[in-house]
Amino acid sequence: MKRVVVILMCVFLYIIDNTLLPFLNIKGYYPSALFIFLIFYSINNDYWEAIKVGVIAGLLQDLYFSQALGINPLVNMLTCVAAVKVGENIFKEKRLIPVMALFALSFLRGLCVFSLLYVIGLKADYKSTLYVSIYNAVLSIFMYKPLYKLLQKPFMKKQWKFEK
Repeated sequence: MKRVVVILMCVFLYIIDNTLLPFLNIKGYYPSALFIFLIFYSINNDYWEAIKVGVIAGLLQDLYFSQALGINPLVNMLTCVAAVKVGENIFKEKRLIPVMALFALSFLRGLCVFSLLYVIGLKADYKSTLYVSIYNAVLSIFMYKPLYKLLQKPFMKKQWKFEK
């Protein structure tokens, strides 16, 4: 059940990212609800779950950003693993640290994407990194509590199975 919910959330947020959020742009920059979900999901889960969701969401993002296939899964996977590391040492009930971590990881993700695109010879707007990171942080203030509550539901928790 957990996998189905996570995949449906990724697809739904991918659609929101490409249909509704561009209407909320400020000077051409808009946030990514899918990336916000990735980071918050990773903060509240383990490494393997973070890697899986990062790669799946990256592949979805590559459907829209088809100039350089593979960059989004790679960068999302690395930022999700970093988010798990952050999540190991914080109180997850509070939103301040996860939002600050999201800002930092969003900025790091933008720098990685810009650097990889530069290396392969594609042009990218480096200024968008800061603006998108700020916009992601602002939107994440409102998204953290509902996502945290969703991730605390029994069907989203990994259950231990003991054999006799």
